[in-house]
This record gives sequence, structure tokens and C-alpha cells, in this order.
Amino acid sequence: MATNYKEKSFKYLEYLQGAELAGSEGYPILKPTHSIPENVISFNEWRSCKHEERYWVDHFIDDSNFNCVYNNLFRYTTKYQKAKGVIGTDFSAYRNMPTWQHKESVGKNRTIDYILQTFYGVDVIPVVSFAYLYDLDWSLAGIPFDSSIAVSTNGSVNNFVSRNTFIEGVMEVNSRIKPRHIIIAGGPVPELDETLSNVVYYPNFSQRLHARRKNNG
Repeated sequence: MATNYKEKSFKYLEYLQGAELAGSEGYPILKPTHSIPENVISFNEWRSCKHEERYWVDHFIDDSNFNCVYNNLFRYTTKYQKAKGVIGTDFSAYRNMPTWQHKESVGKNRTIDYILQTFYGVDVIPVVSFAYLYDLDWSLAGIPFDSSIAVSTNGSVNNFVSRNTFIEGVMEVNSRIKPRHIIIAGGPVPELDETLSNVVYYPNFSQRLHARRKNNG
């Protein structure tokens, strides 16, 4: 793929040439998937396991645990190809974060997911992230319709304000892009279960850790 020295200064730009872009930010549009993940572990657990083919891998952990993926994606592409599938990266979208940083996080997510899908044939479930409801006006750009999508309850249901924002946001996502499945790491969230029939839960990293400690006494 031809490029020049100026293009090389922008990370992964050459891999986005020819991509169909969406929204004012120009995020690459991802392919839909109808997959429902099973046997999910987080990247920090999965990167060192010997049987990566047994697992789906998610990134609902602190950014510091998977910054290496964006910094050197091609170090991990072969390993990602061996996984059952990937729940896309989830670079942070905190409420106290400036909008430009949140948009940058979403751009990283879309770029990694697009490259894994397009060039390496990885089954990727896109992640939807938002700090405020108005973020959905741009943060859904590139997320396909009628696809499995993933969200996490991490830090989103700890108080009244964040919980209501999460619930209203997921409802709005469901209305706007009509996802086939809404995969939630964490939960359950009864307010969603009362209204939606397409929600699927799996235990997040802290829940799995708690379960292991309990089983080990």
C-alpha cells in the first residue's frame, strides 16, 4: 500500500485509505456482526494465556492495560486472529474528560476495530461509549446497524446520575441503530430488562475476579 513520509506521521492512516467514513469526525464504518460472545476474558488476562483460541477477549479495563495495542497493533494481530472473537477496544470516555479527548478515544477504537476486521478477518463486536447523552450525536458514527454492540457498566451505575445516563443512553442507542444484540459487561440492569429483549450479559473483570476469590476460599 503506497504512502509518503507525511502520511507515515499519522498512525495507521494508510490502513484507512479507501475506508467508508461516517460523521463529522470521519470514523471508519465497521462491519456488522451478530455474534454473542461466550467465555470472555479481558486483554490483560488473555495476552499471557496459552490457549487464546478458547476465549473472546474484551478491553473493559483500565487503558494502561491495553495502550500497547494502539501503540503497536501489529504485534498482536496474529494473537487476535486466534481468539474466538474480540469485543473492541474501549479507550476511556470519562465525564470530566474534554470532548476532544473522548473523540480521540473513539477514533482509536474505530481504527483498531476496522483494521482487525478488514485486514485480519477478526470477528469484532463494536463498543459504544458515551459520557453524556449528547455524545451519541457523534460517538455512534461508524457503528453498524443491526449488529451486536457492547457496552460496560464499569463506573456507570454507581450513583443516580451516572446510572440514569447509562440507562437512557443504552435506550437511545437501541432506538438509533437497532442493534441485534446489546452485550453488557456487568449488570444486570433491571430497568433495561423490563423494556429491551435484546440485552445479553456477561461478568466483567471485577466480577470474575470476585468469583475466583470466592471459589478459592
